[in-house]
Amino acid sequence: MLAGRFDRALGALAVSGLFALGTAEAIARLDEPMPLLFWLPTLWGGAALILLGGFLVAATSRLSKVLVLLGCAVGFVPSVWTLIMPALLVTLAIRTVSRTRVEEPPSHA
Repeated sequence: MLAGRFDRALGALAVSGLFALGTAEAIARLDEPMPLLFWLPTLWGGAALILLGGFLVAATSRLSKVLVLLGCAVGFVPSVWTLIMPALLVTLAIRTVSRTRVEEPPSHA
């Protein structure tokens, strides 16, 4: 689960942006449905993974972090042409990883 107001806002923007891009691609390609086999699973799938990991899975779960990172990776490729979405997804991924490192207890070797 995304901790903090800023992280939740980033997650909500990422989900909204990926969903909007997927919807726009679906509308734009109604006459030619074959490219939708790439666009819809990656854009809507990335949005769904971030939504699940960021807002629906327990905050302490590693599954939450893995789903958010996977959603960022899946959504990155088809949205790279927008320049804004990749920056948003990379920022969300970095904040997720850095939060993971802060939560891990130090190892005593």
